[in-house]
Amino acid sequence: MPCYKYNYNDLMNNEYQAILARDMIDMIRRYPDDANVLEYLDSFSFSLARMLEASSIVSWDNIAGVCDQRYYSLNQGKPIPLNTMLLDECEQRIKPYLPPQDA
Repeated sequence: MPCYKYNYNDLMNNEYQAILARDMIDMIRRYPDDANVLEYLDSFSFSLARMLEASSIVSWDNIAGVCDQRYYSLNQGKPIPLNTMLLDECEQRIKPYLPPQDA
């Protein structure tokens, strides 16, 4: 039996997901060399992917993957560039769900 009984999908409608994804992508782009920010966003987006599963409008796993890859490369002292192509794809995916003033 799962440890949670609440349907989180009711809390995260498409517009809220889009706004959150947009803000997280902005943070990734703004702080690409901050391992603490990347680690936090990696964990947060991974949790969202597990919580929302099939009702996601964005691939939270892709956002987590971008953060994870950059985070570990920074920690090894061999930073690789952000996967901006994947971030661009996520931004295109959420665009129709953003409020008109934010799109």
